[in-house]
Amino acid sequence: MLNSFFGFEMGRRAMDYFRRGMETAGHNISNANVEGYSRQRVDASSSPPFTDPGLARPALPGQIGTGVQIDAIRRLRDLFLDSQYREEVCVKGYWDAVLNAVNQTEMYVNEPAGKGFQAAMNDFWAALQEVSKRPDNSATRESLVQNAKSVVVFLQQLNTNYDQYRTALNKEIRLKVDEANSLIDQIAQLNGVIEEIKGVGGNPNDLMDRRDLLVEKLSKIIDCTVGSPCIDEADGDFKVDLGGKLLVQGTEARHLVLVPVAGNQGFFDVQVEDNLFSHVSDPTVATAILEQKMPESVVSLNVNRLASETRWELGRGDAMLTVTDKDRALGLRGSFALQVSSSGVVRSSAAFPAAGGNPVGTVLIPPTGNASYRFRLSAGDFESMVSVTWDSVNSRWDITDNLGNSASTAGGFLNLSDLNSFFANYSAKVTSSLSTGGDQLTLSSVDRHLLSISDVQGNLGSLLGLTGSSPAVTIEVTEADSLVTIANKINSAYSSDLARKVPPELTTNPPGTPPETPEQWLRCLVEQDGTTGNYYLKLQSHLVGETYRINVLGGSDCGTGQGGSLYMARKLGFVNADDSTSVMTYSQDAYFVFEDKEYLSSTNAFKDARRLSASDLWSASMPTEVYKGLRLELKGVGATQIQSRHHVKGGELRGLLESRDDFLLTQMDWFDEIVFGLVTEFNSLHYSGHGSGDYINTTGIDFFVPVVGKYGASSNFALNQLLEIHSSLVAASSGDGAGHAQGAAGNSSGDGSVALKLAQLKQAKVLNGRSADFNAYYESFIAELGAVGQRASTMAKNQKALVDQINTQRQSVMGVNMDEEMMDIIKFQQAFNGIARYITTIDEMLDKIINGMGRVGL
Repeated sequence: MLNSFFGFEMGRRAMDYFRRGMETAGHNISNANVEGYSRQRVDASSSPPFTDPGLARPALPGQIGTGVQIDAIRRLRDLFLDSQYREEVCVKGYWDAVLNAVNQTEMYVNEPAGKGFQAAMNDFWAALQEVSKRPDNSATRESLVQNAKSVVVFLQQLNTNYDQYRTALNKEIRLKVDEANSLIDQIAQLNGVIEEIKGVGGNPNDLMDRRDLLVEKLSKIIDCTVGSPCIDEADGDFKVDLGGKLLVQGTEARHLVLVPVAGNQGFFDVQVEDNLFSHVSDPTVATAILEQKMPESVVSLNVNRLASETRWELGRGDAMLTVTDKDRALGLRGSFALQVSSSGVVRSSAAFPAAGGNPVGTVLIPPTGNASYRFRLSAGDFESMVSVTWDSVNSRWDITDNLGNSASTAGGFLNLSDLNSFFANYSAKVTSSLSTGGDQLTLSSVDRHLLSISDVQGNLGSLLGLTGSSPAVTIEVTEADSLVTIANKINSAYSSDLARKVPPELTTNPPGTPPETPEQWLRCLVEQDGTTGNYYLKLQSHLVGETYRINVLGGSDCGTGQGGSLYMARKLGFVNADDSTSVMTYSQDAYFVFEDKEYLSSTNAFKDARRLSASDLWSASMPTEVYKGLRLELKGVGATQIQSRHHVKGGELRGLLESRDDFLLTQMDWFDEIVFGLVTEFNSLHYSGHGSGDYINTTGIDFFVPVVGKYGASSNFALNQLLEIHSSLVAASSGDGAGHAQGAAGNSSGDGSVALKLAQLKQAKVLNGRSADFNAYYESFIAELGAVGQRASTMAKNQKALVDQINTQRQSVMGVNMDEEMMDIIKFQQAFNGIARYITTIDEMLDKIINGMGRVGL
């Protein structure tokens, strides 16, 4: 049966509940403005009634309530909204980082409102116009040099700012990783304290609020996910996960690690401890920059040959004249032709089916008189001068070369099979094969060097369809010419109005079509031997790479009209006594295999390389991206693997990594395109022009310092310092075809036509695959930067609105409402007063029973 003190226990529990309710409301009000705090509520229920059903149950008229009991003090949170908030705040962190990077670069560029690179370029073009009008005016030349220097300084500053900002972003990445690791450690430490409190029956609401706040801050930095026993974890551990890699499990923590990437200036990649990997398995073979857009993969790279990164240079042949005075007339008459050309690593001839009674593969038939053909076959440092001569006595064709090989045809017909047998002598360098039907000959470079076949005498190479398509230029030499005037003739010949072709029988190109692009141009310099003091001519290709091999073709000499003579080329040192090309410097392309695909590259550092495939007849003519988001620098011969894994795929860290490696590098690619186009196009025209005053007979001068390749060109952009010292070296006048300046008299500056052509480059479509001029291309860069900035601004704004909306919904659940808390205080206060009155009444009843009952007879 119930004892007389039953009511006291019921009252005590009630008073404890109401007191806890008021204390909890007070705690909520105290933390109303504390970040991450979630309001708490006392969960209560009726205590078990008296008594439980059973056979020994007292005979009472039903169960009697025993009052209230406190079940827990619970946080009010919505787990779904919490998860959604963490996801969206991660996205917001990413766009905030990207927007900051775009805003910073827009400040560097300072277009279109400020006076930046575009304004400097416009001043530069205007200064060129003035030089073309007044080529003899030293003030206009000096103004041009200073404006050119401004262009260089502006772009150098842009490039420097971008480099420095990449370094600043790298430092910020370090700080963010340190911050993330600190949060990870704090979360793991709180996990231990929370579990201890829970182990003794406590309810660490405030500590769990603090932990959730730390997780939210971590979510803004990286794209982590959270698991907890109240969500989906069976083992009871609170976990923080990053792409399947646990950062926190209970009290165990795994940190983010900064891994320097050698190919990316030592800038950091962010990886997870115990999951570290090397981006390149063998950095002695290659290093790499892995942009964030590069797919996660493991790719193979096999480097067979490095690029020399040099230009072709010819001269100093063993049969050249000894010249002690570069301005002395040489007393020579004749001509030679020059061509900058190469074919692919595999070259197939035209088809020669049976026709006119001739068998399949017939190339030449018996001539009516004498016939002689010579063509040069080259690949890398291998070269052969092949001669095909008609032997009228024996009615056969004799095939010889300058390497000592010889063969003869079995009859009066020269067949592809005869050439195929002869080329078998070159199997170490060049292999040959016939088609199944025997109507087509194919030559292949064993080492995958670019083949070059050029006619020296006659048109056999052209007839076979093996020669390159680049135009050739003929240079006529007269008795009055000196080394200087010959060099000027060569340089001036590449100005479009003076270019003259070899005779039609020596080339398949239409007569009078000049080489139109700098890739097909070259320049000639007069050099002096440091030992003997003798002067000689040096031919130099305009660009680096095997593609731009210089071929010396035959001309006529001594007025005989005999075509194919290399007499003049030997005298000038361009070929040796055995008619081999006198190469001073070879240019070699890098050859590598990436994911079973063959590539050539004229430089060792690149983003785009030239794919070797049958689609372009193995010419490797078009650069293409080797792999999305990958930039390579070849270091040595060998095999290696490149591994791409992005541990961080969201949040501020992802935004910082992407800004540093994707956005800024892509922006700098625009600068490289502008600089490479400006330097190559400008220098090519400037080489052909004459200076003024004391330099009226000087050609072949660089205006800008030449760059090796497009990739990284903006880092090496510079004006030729000689022009700063002597502005008279500015080549404003074109040549007259005789080695002198056009229209020059005395020390005047000529006609200014080259300066006009240079000024016209402003409207010339020379960039982006010859689809845009300089101004249009730079305006496209500004437009793209603006579009990226607008997109980042819009996304950051939209994401902030979304995060704010979700947070508003969260606060409706977890936020402290002052009015509601005050109502709870009043409610619990009134209830407390009521239960206090109840206890007082029980006390009075017991007092009456104890002190007033049982006293009889008094």
